[in-house]
Amino acid sequence: MGVTQLIHGYDQSRSHDQTSYTPAAECSSLALVTGFLDAALRMWDADRTQAKSQIKVAAAMLRGYTSDSVAEEKHAAAAPERRVLSPWQARKVREFIDASLDAPIRVGECAKQARLSVSYFSHAFKTTFGMTVCQHIRRQRIERAQQLMLLSKAPLSEIALACGFADQAHYCRVFRAVVGLSPNAWRRGNLNLAPDE
Repeated sequence: MGVTQLIHGYDQSRSHDQTSYTPAAECSSLALVTGFLDAALRMWDADRTQAKSQIKVAAAMLRGYTSDSVAEEKHAAAAPERRVLSPWQARKVREFIDASLDAPIRVGECAKQARLSVSYFSHAFKTTFGMTVCQHIRRQRIERAQQLMLLSKAPLSEIALACGFADQAHYCRVFRAVVGLSPNAWRRGNLNLAPDE
């Protein structure tokens, strides 16, 4: 992955559909590396955590610039703990998932939001969030369903479809696996948490 692809989220002037990166764009991106390092130096005494974050971004950009994609894949396989989503990538993927819970969500679509390959994205997502993409989507669907069960009197079949489950039976199986109770039992036990109408 090249420098421009890695820092794509910081360059608002670039088209969202662009997938090829020219050497000129790569070289011009080195100015951003310098900017991150300068910012890290300025904030080192006041906020070392943020300064270290700036240095990590700059280092990742330089690694992408100085290695070809084959060497980078070997390095990533040897040190998978370095595969993490940047803050903008994590935010963009979370927003995409939250907005798409009522429909099927493919890992490839999530990877596209972060502008990463599916393989790299899957590893980076798990490192960043502590669970796989599918596990995260399942948890988000269950949380949305719990909100709907408390805020409405809608039947479980409607809630299941609104949260992207194939049907009520699928919803009940997943809910029980995640929460440990059936949706009806959970709803009855938590009615006191629902706001008064």
